[in-house]
Amino acid sequence: MKKGDKILFVIVIAVLLIASIGTYAYKLAFKDKDKIAVIKENGKVVKTINLSKLKGTEKFDIKSGDHFNTIVVENNKISIIDADCPDKVCIKTGWISDAGQSIVCLPNKVIVSIEGEKTMSKTPSDIDGASY
Repeated sequence: MKKGDKILFVIVIAVLLIASIGTYAYKLAFKDKDKIAVIKENGKVVKTINLSKLKGTEKFDIKSGDHFNTIVVENNKISIIDADCPDKVCIKTGWISDAGQSIVCLPNKVIVSIEGEKTMSKTPSDIDGASY
């Protein structure tokens, strides 16, 4: 191994280490905050649920015309368990539980996203490509 190869190896390891620490710090910043599940249909907020304060299991349907999505909320997580869309990508997404995660059902125009306390308090003018 040449000297240049060793330097390159050290630089790659350092970049990976810094990226890992940054990701961990970001997740840690949102870990203890209230997690709010926001359910939108056709771009309009249909329901908001505070996942941090919900006890037990809640199951409900979001209906839009002839289409439906069945959503289940339990133990700080949320999922779409049934839908009449043709591809079922929303069901295959599974459970989400962290701020920033989302489930999207394009055919039924339903979006389920989790927002932390910090992201809920930001206005669109506070968010840009670097901070979002």
